[in-house]
Amino acid sequence: MYLIIFYQPIVLVSQLSEYTQRAIASASPIVEVLNTHPDVQDPPSGRDPGRLRGEVRFENVDFEYVEDVPMLRDISFTVEPGKTLALVGPTGAGKSTIASLVPRFYDPEGGSVLLDGSDVRNMKLSAVRRNVSMVLQDTFLFNGTVLENLRFGNEEASEKEIAASAEAAGAHGFIRALPQGYETQVGERGLKLSGGQKQRLSIARAVLKDAPILILDEATSSVDAETEAEIQNALGRLMAGRTSIVIAHRLSTVKKAHKILVLDEGRILEAGRHEDLVRRGGLYHKLYKYQFGGAVM
Repeated sequence: MYLIIFYQPIVLVSQLSEYTQRAIASASPIVEVLNTHPDVQDPPSGRDPGRLRGEVRFENVDFEYVEDVPMLRDISFTVEPGKTLALVGPTGAGKSTIASLVPRFYDPEGGSVLLDGSDVRNMKLSAVRRNVSMVLQDTFLFNGTVLENLRFGNEEASEKEIAASAEAAGAHGFIRALPQGYETQVGERGLKLSGGQKQRLSIARAVLKDAPILILDEATSSVDAETEAEIQNALGRLMAGRTSIVIAHRLSTVKKAHKILVLDEGRILEAGRHEDLVRRGGLYHKLYKYQFGGAVM
């Protein structure tokens, strides 16, 4: 009995050493991430302009992910408050990169990105991102309830405001039909929901945030035609009165934009409205002819 009592602490000590080594190995990559300093930093005296009107302007913007490999070259355009700008072009043309520069996920190598006339590098990061909502192709949902995922758009929102945002996004009906309604667990990355359902939750989250600038990056590319029509109706309600930058390969989703920029290899090749670009006979005309057989609609 004495031997058993004597050996038990020794076994526990040996196990503790093994657990410690495992913990150190597991913690190493976590510590590495926590110690990483982001390239984009808050300016020392950054200003907070409050809620913006929503004007977005790019002035001679150059950008590269890899040194000496330009991604964007001399990009200049203006989106007036409440207007819609569409970005189209082949894969790798720089559309998503432009969208990433607006909320200052990256800083340009040259030129300036301005919101309401102010360079985003002179504004607080929190102020910039508070004024921008994004609905992306790959919707990220946390392993929590529907309510918790929606509240991520506005942590102070009441349940009534959340329900109203879901109604505007066309999501209230399917949420009520879930086993526990708004308290239903969605699973990691929303694995318990369909693609269309996840997308509508993302739209509801953007409605709840109520930012003046909206970025839609391929928001309907991964759903079927019927679901796309429902999501387009929800997006139409979300875009009303907001400055919108829409990225899409399906040209049917950008025909009503106030201005369309056609990008290729990081440059703006064409700019104008849908009908004008189709008749011009350039890259947009080729893309449109490929998708729709060339009939102007």
